[in-house]
Amino acid sequence: MTAEKLSTRYDRGLEHDRLYERALAEFRILVLHPRTRLASLRAFLDHELPRGRPYYVKVLFLETVARLLGQEWVSDDCDFIDVTIATSRLQALAISLSLDLREADRNRHAPAALIMTPSGEQHTLMPHLIGLLFDSLGWTSEVLEPSALRTQSFARAVEEADVACIGWSNIRLATEFKTLIQDVRKLRPGPRLPLIVGGAAALDSVDFLVSLGIDCICDSVYSAVKICESYYELERISQQASAAGRTAVVTPSGIDWLTP
Repeated sequence: MTAEKLSTRYDRGLEHDRLYERALAEFRILVLHPRTRLASLRAFLDHELPRGRPYYVKVLFLETVARLLGQEWVSDDCDFIDVTIATSRLQALAISLSLDLREADRNRHAPAALIMTPSGEQHTLMPHLIGLLFDSLGWTSEVLEPSALRTQSFARAVEEADVACIGWSNIRLATEFKTLIQDVRKLRPGPRLPLIVGGAAALDSVDFLVSLGIDCICDSVYSAVKICESYYELERISQQASAAGRTAVVTPSGIDWLTP
């Protein structure tokens, strides 16, 4: 499970790992430089990060860069133009890396993650990064842009998904967010699709989300993926137990299989 793969060090953020201090500083300069090309960003990830780390650490590195730039913007240490340029480049990089992973041989039985945002949402970098993180961990993922929520692609993706992650950053889109949840429930009345929500607006709207029956609220891409893998693993165990006429109880020491 992802919770076992991601160490406590990664869960805290790579900015707390001294081995990434230089790489974070240099990549920030590179991503903000007006003449930087996508190929240069990809080459940096391939050759300038600490060696011997699993692929998904590249995704955590990009998430850390994006989060640190956001913090700089809030503290007026980085202007809107810089953040916009960097966000656009990071999103293009995430999409490019995801395409590479999806073109490789994948397990057709891999769990599927659907990543969405409500109509009107303009901050779509984190959904693409979480999609890339799923891809790097062996899942299949699909990131739906808000414009696709009224198409047949939306209905198909909801039907095929094992879990759904929704990014929500703009509190003024509460009505659109609620509509999205209602649409998902209509398209997927059963088996129930676990809904995991994150973003600035989500963290400020816990009571509202609980009233909508949201399964989990997360504050990072790490926790979102951990929770999704947990939901998928528990559902898999439940199906195995049901097929065998038994009940599965998950305990800290493992799985207890109970015979009726």
